[in-house]
Amino acid sequence: MAVCGLWATLPAWAGRTQDCDVPAVARALQKRLAITFPGEGQSGDVIDLTCQPHPDYKQLTIVVFFHDLKNDGGAEVVDQKGFVAAVVDTRRALIKQLYQETLQLNPGIRITDTSLSIDTARYDLAPDVRAFGVRMDIGHSPKCADGGTSRYLTVLVPDGKRLRAVLTRQPLRVWTVAKWNLTANIDACSIDTVNEADLTLTLGAGSSHGWRDLTVTARIQSRGPGQQGGGQRPPRNKTVTTLRYDGEHYPGNLGPMTSKLLRP
Repeated sequence: MAVCGLWATLPAWAGRTQDCDVPAVARALQKRLAITFPGEGQSGDVIDLTCQPHPDYKQLTIVVFFHDLKNDGGAEVVDQKGFVAAVVDTRRALIKQLYQETLQLNPGIRITDTSLSIDTARYDLAPDVRAFGVRMDIGHSPKCADGGTSRYLTVLVPDGKRLRAVLTRQPLRVWTVAKWNLTANIDACSIDTVNEADLTLTLGAGSSHGWRDLTVTARIQSRGPGQQGGGQRPPRNKTVTTLRYDGEHYPGNLGPMTSKLLRP
């Protein structure tokens, strides 16, 4: 009966939590993190929550969520949000591994209740090291921006009782304005042509410090009436770079690099 009451108060992300036993997740995490999960009569601190069975250990669950932060007086911090990724044993209410991060909000970052998804592709980065990814669709381009990034990927590996980020918020979509429509009203910020790149990340053939290299490939295209013939050019493939493990993580953020690649 209590479970029904709980689900009746859940926000929009409830429809994406088929694998998420919210009361069990709350029992495992709520006390340790001092975060209130939605329950009867309260909305809780959680903004977006999703879960997925662990691909290698079916008794474990991967849990990721964004949450509000509170200051010492209990008021909500308006310019920051918390991010948590955890591997939990929900049957025993145990945390196996945990990762926490604070995100600074700005005009280019917008967190909603449909921002997160879990990527359990075979990121076999090293012998006996299988990572998983968290995709964050939180990129937002303010009006009249020259470009932007979105669809961020964070890759996490188990490290004892914690999860460690070896790749942090790598943008998988980058765009830049190639040409503004100067004949339009100057206040309208009308765009004539946009260059876009959708990036994919795959395991490379080489290795560094015993860990597989990561190859990032960009599919680049332009769209807008400024193109000859109008419409959209056929995409072309372009390998941007290879990311090499430095013993702690895969360094470098390809957003600025890809923006240079997209410039006319």
